[in-house]
Amino acid sequence: MHMFAVALLAATTLSNANFVEPSEDAMREAFASDLSTGVKDVIAYVAESGGPQALARIRAARTDEYEIRGFRKVECRRDDGGAGHNASAHVCAFVVEIDTVAGPFERSIDGRFFMGPCGLAYDHDA
Repeated sequence: MHMFAVALLAATTLSNANFVEPSEDAMREAFASDLSTGVKDVIAYVAESGGPQALARIRAARTDEYEIRGFRKVECRRDDGGAGHNASAHVCAFVVEIDTVAGPFERSIDGRFFMGPCGLAYDHDA
């Protein structure tokens, strides 16, 4: 019986069957983390290329501020595992509502969700 359990565990691990479809909450967290990183990268680029005045204009206009108001998972499918893709990833459709200084907007997005070194990660290049 013990050998059967070990063999079943090994087969499951090798087939990536242990990575289940991501939950809506986990997807929202991964998307929010990716968005935050992207905004920080843009701010760093502006500071480096435009100097303190450019950064001050962004801060004064509050164009770096946003809030995710809504997030709804629509559907997910297992990624086909193409070249360079994590075979245990999922491509998921979702709707996100983001509030910005220019007003709220809602978008339907498809993206890849996969297990990264720090948990579920999002890749917008689905």
